[in-house]
Amino acid sequence: MRVFWILLSLIITGSGIAVFMPQGDRPDATVVTISSESASTPTDTYTAPSVITEAPAAQIAEQETSEEVAAVAVEDAALETADSSDAGVTETIEESAATEVADAGKTEAETEAATNETTEEVNGWAALAEQANSSDAATTTETNETNTGAEAAAEAETDAAPAPMTISRNEDGSLSIGDGKYTITGAGTKENPYLLPWEYFVSIQEYYNPREGRKAIPGHIAMFDGAYVSIAGYLQFPLATPEPTECLVMLNQWDGCCIGVPPTPYDAIEVTLSEPATRAQKFAVEGRIVGKLKIDPYLVGNWLIGLYLLGDASVDVSGSRSAEEVYGNTPSQLIPHED
Repeated sequence: MRVFWILLSLIITGSGIAVFMPQGDRPDATVVTISSESASTPTDTYTAPSVITEAPAAQIAEQETSEEVAAVAVEDAALETADSSDAGVTETIEESAATEVADAGKTEAETEAATNETTEEVNGWAALAEQANSSDAATTTETNETNTGAEAAAEAETDAAPAPMTISRNEDGSLSIGDGKYTITGAGTKENPYLLPWEYFVSIQEYYNPREGRKAIPGHIAMFDGAYVSIAGYLQFPLATPEPTECLVMLNQWDGCCIGVPPTPYDAIEVTLSEPATRAQKFAVEGRIVGKLKIDPYLVGNWLIGLYLLGDASVDVSGSRSAEEVYGNTPSQLIPHED
């Protein structure tokens, strides 16, 4: 816009110079002589007024040339100014373009750097994931190898398990099991139950151990499932129950807390009584249980929690020892009293 006004001012100035030039600077008036050939009219000399005086052609041409030169000069100056302005504008545009290009390059570089950083970060997570997968794979391989080793050991132990015990009946009606290792008397009825020793119940662990892969009940144990049996052992009733109908009969002495050896599924039997226990039975430490045997493995995973059950059972505590005799404590030591 400034270039336009400068150009316009120069044009107006040049035009004013050409139009309003002073009269003294102009050429003198020319005298024109007019003659008449008429006989009646004398010859007179006429002087033309200065207002109609004409300048010589050469001078007019020179003046026009000067005006054209001035106009051309003004136009050249305007064009030069315009070119300079355009050059400045072009330079400014080029600088802006260069700046934009630089900013774009910078932005692109920053974006590329951020992308590279993100890529590196992603690659880092990928590396961690790969490392974790490798670790998991190694752990899985190790676990598989361990499991394979355990399975191989279990198979080896299974292969090393003893042969099933032989079962035969003697002339007196008793059973001879394991080539005479165990002699079992009784008929398996409620009135005449089988008399089974604890060693016979515990012997099942040589054949049945789910954690080691052995899950078959041996025949010399399974044959008594559903029969009435009689077993003597240590008793443990739930003391908080006024009239308990359940108890444990165990091979080893255990008071349910601190004294004795906690039972295992092989040397303890869960008992369900047909009638609630009396006070004497409830506080008895040992006795004999008669009930209907059920072999019912209770597993959590491959861990054996329970194995033997006795239902429709009765308890006999006659002739059993007292708590003082078993644990070596007198009532005065167990029951708080006032002095």
